[in-house]
Amino acid sequence: MRVRRIVAATFRTTLFTVLAVLTLGGLGLAGARVTAAQGHLEHTPYDPASAGDADMDLLPTGAGARPARPKTFVVAVILGTSATVATDAMGPYEVFARSPRFSVYTVARDPGPAPTQGAPSIVPDHTFSDVDAHAELAPDVVVVPAVDDPSGIVEQDTRDWVAQQHARGARILSVCAGAMLMAETGLLDGRTATSHWSRLSSLRAAHPETRWVAGQRFVRDGTITTTAGITSGIPGALSVIEDLAGADEAGTVGAQVGYPGWSPDAPTAIPVQSWALADWPFGLNTLLPWGRPTIGIQLQDGDGEIDTAALFEVYANSAAARTVALNDTGVVHTAHGMTLLTLTEPDAPSVDIRLRPGVHGPSGRAGFDGALEYLADVSGATTARSAAKMIDYPVSSLNLGTKATSARTPVLAATAVLLAIGVG
Repeated sequence: MRVRRIVAATFRTTLFTVLAVLTLGGLGLAGARVTAAQGHLEHTPYDPASAGDADMDLLPTGAGARPARPKTFVVAVILGTSATVATDAMGPYEVFARSPRFSVYTVARDPGPAPTQGAPSIVPDHTFSDVDAHAELAPDVVVVPAVDDPSGIVEQDTRDWVAQQHARGARILSVCAGAMLMAETGLLDGRTATSHWSRLSSLRAAHPETRWVAGQRFVRDGTITTTAGITSGIPGALSVIEDLAGADEAGTVGAQVGYPGWSPDAPTAIPVQSWALADWPFGLNTLLPWGRPTIGIQLQDGDGEIDTAALFEVYANSAAARTVALNDTGVVHTAHGMTLLTLTEPDAPSVDIRLRPGVHGPSGRAGFDGALEYLADVSGATTARSAAKMIDYPVSSLNLGTKATSARTPVLAATAVLLAIGVG
C-alpha cells in the first residue's frame, strides 16, 4: 500500500510539473509569435496607376531613378528579399549619402517594396538586373545588411549578385548578421570577420573556414569589411569612407552623424558581449507582449535615415512597445532620398503614444542617443541598457537614469506562473 501511495504521489507531481511547464511554454511560444508578427510593419497599399502626375515618381525603379553622380564612388545598399534589418541598411545609407564624394542607392532583386524588421518597408531605387544593364550604376561599394533568411533559396539571387560585384572589384561592407549571408557566398573563406555577438557561436560552428573574432567594432580583411551588431554599420561605413576618400572626409561625415567615441584613429575594440540575467526585460517583453503600448511614429518627408531607424530599432530590440509608421500619404522620402511606405491614419490601429524622429530624452539628443534615453525614461534603465546591448550601441555618455523597469512584464510573468500552477 505504501509503495502505491509513493507511486501515485510521484505520478501526480510529475503530471503537475509537465502540465505547468507545457502551459508556460505555450504562453511563451504564443507571445513570441505575436511579437514576431508585430515586428513586420504593415503599410498602406500604393498603386502608382491611380496616382497623379506629381506622384508618379513615388515608387522609384529604373535606370533614371537614382543616377550616380559623375566622379563619385558609387554605393549600392542591398535590400533583402526576406526582411532586412532596417538600421543595417539605413545607417550606412545616410553615412555615405552625407559625403559629396559618394553616390548611394538602394537595390533589390525585385522592384516592389522590400520588407524590413520592425520598420517601414523600403522601395528600392534599382533592381539587380537594372544595375547590371547600366555601367554607370556599377557599385564601388556594396552594403550587405542582415536579412531574415540568409541561407535560404529566397536570397540565392542576392548572394549571387554580391559575389558577382566582388568579383568585378567592388568593396563589400557586411553589417551585423549580414555576415551570415556573406559566409554562404564563400567570400569569407580564409578571412577574418566579425558579426553580431549573438551570432558568432553559430557562425563558428557552421563556417569554421572563417576566423570569427569577438570584441571588434569592425574588421577589415582586404576589400571586405564586416561589422559587429546593427549600429556598428555606421562606424563601418565611416571606415570605408576613410579608405576611399581619406581621413579628412571621414572625419567630416563622422562629426555630422555623431557616433559615440568614433574618430578616424579610434580603436576598434569593444566589450565582448553575451547573454546575461540583465537582459531579462527583452526576454519577458518578447514572450509576454500583451498589454504593451502602441507607439505611432509620425514620419515626414526630409526625416533623417538614422533618426528614423533609431526609434523603430530600439523598440524592435527591447520589445517594450509595438510600433507603427504613420504618414498622411503613406509614402515618405527621407532626407537623402530613401523611399519608405507607411500606414495612413484610416488604416492604422489605435495608438497610445505619438513620436517624431529627432530629439528625445532628457538630454535633448537625436538619433540613437535620444531614442535610448526616451526608452529609459518610459520603460526603465535596465530595458534601455539591454536594448543598447542588442544593437551594440555605446551608452557611457548617455543619461539613462535609474528609473525602474515597468511593472507590466513582472506582473504578467507572475500571472503566467500562477496560471501554470493552476493548470497543473
